[in-house]
Amino acid sequence: MSIRRLHRKAPSLTAVTFGFVAASVVVAGLLLFLLMRERLETYGRETIATEIGIRATGVQTALAQLLHEEWSTVKAMAQDVATDDPETIHQKLQMLVGEGRRLSWAGYAGLDGTIQASYNNVLLGEDVSTTSWFETGVTKPTAQDGPQALQLPRGHGRLPSFVLLAAPVRNADGQVRGVLSAHLDRSWAAGQLRDVARALDIEVLLIDSKGNIIVATGGDVEEMPDLPSVRAAQTGAPAISLERWPDGRLYFSASVPSISYRDLPSLGWSLVASIPADVAAVPAERLSRGMIFYLASFGLMLLLLTMIFVESFIRPFGVLARIASKIADGAEIYPPDTNRTRELQMITAAIVRLQTRLHRH
Repeated sequence: MSIRRLHRKAPSLTAVTFGFVAASVVVAGLLLFLLMRERLETYGRETIATEIGIRATGVQTALAQLLHEEWSTVKAMAQDVATDDPETIHQKLQMLVGEGRRLSWAGYAGLDGTIQASYNNVLLGEDVSTTSWFETGVTKPTAQDGPQALQLPRGHGRLPSFVLLAAPVRNADGQVRGVLSAHLDRSWAAGQLRDVARALDIEVLLIDSKGNIIVATGGDVEEMPDLPSVRAAQTGAPAISLERWPDGRLYFSASVPSISYRDLPSLGWSLVASIPADVAAVPAERLSRGMIFYLASFGLMLLLLTMIFVESFIRPFGVLARIASKIADGAEIYPPDTNRTRELQMITAAIVRLQTRLHRH
């Protein structure tokens, strides 16, 4: 095999340089892309996990504030009717309930437990002395889950689902003369909860003390899902977890074991807020598209710099190699004088010395 054929098979220094730069760019760019994407996805997951906890607390606080506001209104009304007769109390209760958007009913019971005044005369004359809200309301203000706090007498049908608010009515001497109670419509509270959840872009599951679903903002949920977040909420343990819900999607979920605000009594409610896990991948997807553009721009710039480098420092070696080959074939030519690099100068000087020695012989 001849030397010329060996030379033809070997790649040029220019090709090797371009290949090395291209391989380095691909490997470095791919590693940087994967590393940044993985870091951003991790950061996104951690951020979403933190955000769902904050948003869940925000929803809980908003709902509790609404309940506390109505509870405070009932307490203030109990003080306002302290010296009024039943007819005056009835008129004030009519104004308190109004159109029934928030409160669906209000009533006043004497110390014997008999309803002496009520909104639209509903339950008027009924005995509520054995109900938990009356027994507690005689001594202190209370808030209770309606279905557990009131057993309706026969013939009154079924009242809307409600939260029962009650407060003692005291006379000028501070002695209890009765109990004022009101029904806060659950559907109104559920509507407010949906509005807050929609504003915060999360889904909320509100659960009562018996484990029943009060409201599910993410759609109709027929059965309580068996999930770690739901179990944590019902057992009174706040928690944040990544879990797969019945719809097959992964969610970051946060459990709030109690709906509380200031001195509002506990209703036994708990709350689970969730947000789709794929939300965490959105920043990574956006960065990926941006990084592809920037990496491509960097690659083009590096290609341009490589071309300048090759033309200035690599190609002269190719020119010198071709001249040396011609000299070896007997051509009477001299290599060009170049000062591009020290090594190129040394090789050129060596070829010239060899030519000089050959001419002497």
